[in-house]
Amino acid sequence: MYKAIIFDCFDVLVSNGLPLFISKYLNDNQVIQNSILLFEESLNAGRIDYETFLLKIAEICNVSVDEARRVLDDNEPDIELFNYIAKKLKPSFKLGMLSNAGDDWLDEMMGGDRKSLFDVIVLSYQVGFIKPQPEIYRLTAKRLEVETNECIMIDDNEKYCDGAKKVGMQTIQYKSFTQMMHELDVLLAK
Repeated sequence: MYKAIIFDCFDVLVSNGLPLFISKYLNDNQVIQNSILLFEESLNAGRIDYETFLLKIAEICNVSVDEARRVLDDNEPDIELFNYIAKKLKPSFKLGMLSNAGDDWLDEMMGGDRKSLFDVIVLSYQVGFIKPQPEIYRLTAKRLEVETNECIMIDDNEKYCDGAKKVGMQTIQYKSFTQMMHELDVLLAK
């Protein structure tokens, strides 16, 4: 029986500005894209702060720090998903958010009311582990006071879903709200 549902943040609960930034400023330059993704990994692991990240990618892409911030900080909440969480899931399940994040922008991105829907929020930069490391999934389950096999992890990244599966979580790879809702309904009906 499932007791907890855990959501990824970027490209699930809120839109992600980094892919937009990459497509806008890097075209198909895979070498520079890989450099930015390495800086993002350092940010998410807490090895560099957000201002350093912005400075590095602005320099690499030859744009101003203000322009980099404007594009990267364009994170819109998925209102339909948040309404579903509040009405359908919150009354019956423990809810977690697990995100590779380099800082805590949750109040700015989604607002305090939406943030308060989650019983536990685990941000990678605060705990020193990043998805798909098994420790971050186990830590999230522990903080929710459930076993990993009692959790459903919803993430847009297949690699991160695979990491959750390796510790015993059920997963749904998020592609759209409707697809996720149908797959979740099937799992919860079992």
